[in-house]
Amino acid sequence: MKKLKRLFSLLTTLTIMATICVPTLNVSASELYFREGDFCYDILNGKAIIKEITPQIKELNIPETVTHNGITYPVTDLSVDIEGYSNDDFGGFIETINVSKNIKTIMFTYADEYLSTDHYYFTLKTINIPSGSKLNFLSFNLDCQNLENINIAPDSKLKHLYLENCPKLRKLTLPKTLKYCSFGDVPNLRLTITKDNKYLKVKNNQILSKDGKKLYDVVGWNSDVKVSKTVKVICSDFGNGCITKLTLGKKVSKLERYSLAGYSFASKRKIKIILKNKKKAPKIEDRTFDNAKNIKFYVQNKKVAKDLKKKLKGSGIKKAKILIGKKVIYKNING
Repeated sequence: MKKLKRLFSLLTTLTIMATICVPTLNVSASELYFREGDFCYDILNGKAIIKEITPQIKELNIPETVTHNGITYPVTDLSVDIEGYSNDDFGGFIETINVSKNIKTIMFTYADEYLSTDHYYFTLKTINIPSGSKLNFLSFNLDCQNLENINIAPDSKLKHLYLENCPKLRKLTLPKTLKYCSFGDVPNLRLTITKDNKYLKVKNNQILSKDGKKLYDVVGWNSDVKVSKTVKVICSDFGNGCITKLTLGKKVSKLERYSLAGYSFASKRKIKIILKNKKKAPKIEDRTFDNAKNIKFYVQNKKVAKDLKKKLKGSGIKKAKILIGKKVIYKNING
C-alpha cells in the first residue's frame, strides 16, 4: 500500500508541476549533459538542472552557477530520481541541504520499487532556505525520517511545499507566498503560517484556504478530527495516517476527487466519518474514496443515509457501512 501511496503522490506532484509550470523543466532534449564537481547537469534553454549527485555528501551546497567549456550557466533546478541510490551512497549520508539563491525547483522522487523503507532511508536533517532565495517549488517524494528543521527566510518566495513522512519535524512556519502544500504523516508537527499569507491559514493544525471554506490537509497526531465549522469543501489528498474519526460539519457540501482515498487517508485503519448535515450528504466526486476500506459513515437520519449511498456510487470505496447511531442501515457498499 505504501508503494501505491508513493506512486499516487508522485503522479500528483508531476501533475501539479505540469499545470503550474516550472519553466525550466521542459519536455525537450538536453542541450548538454556533463559532470562538474559533485553534480551531473542537464542544460536546457541556457539553464542548468542538477540530475545526479556524487555519493557520500553530508552537506549539500547547491551552487548558484556552473561553468563548463568556458560558459557559465545559472543553476535553477535540482531534479534527482532516487532510483539506484542506497544507504551506501547519497541517501545514506546527506544531512544538510543549503539552498542557493538561483535555484527555483528542488524535487527528489522515489521511483525504485526495490528500495523499500526497510532498506533505504533519507538521512536529511536540515534544509536551509536563505534570504533572497528564488526557490518556488520544494518536493520530497520519499520518507524523510530524520528531517528536523526547515529554516525558511521571511522573504522566501516558496509557493509549493510537498513532504512525505517526517516524524522528527516539530515546528514549521509557512511563508507568506505559500499557495500549495502537502505533508503526509508529520505526527509531531505544530504548524503555523505568517499572518500576511494571502492564500492559506492554519487553524488547529488544519490547513485551510484563507476564507476558511476549503480544507487542504490535517497535520499532527490527532486521531479525532473535527473539521473547522467554516469548511465547505474537502480538497487535496489527506496524508494524515493517524485519523480514525473525522467529523464533517453541517456546511461541508463537497468532497473532491482522491481527498479521502485509500492511498493515504484510509489505507489500513478502521475509520469513522460523521456527517452532521441533517438534510443531505455532500457531493462526492468520482474516486474520492478510491480503494478506501473499513469506513463507517454515521448519519443523522434515513434520508441522508439513502442520499449518501447514492452519492457513493463511483467513489471507489470498498465495503463501506452507513449507520444511524449503532444501527446499520446499509452495508457492503462498493462505490
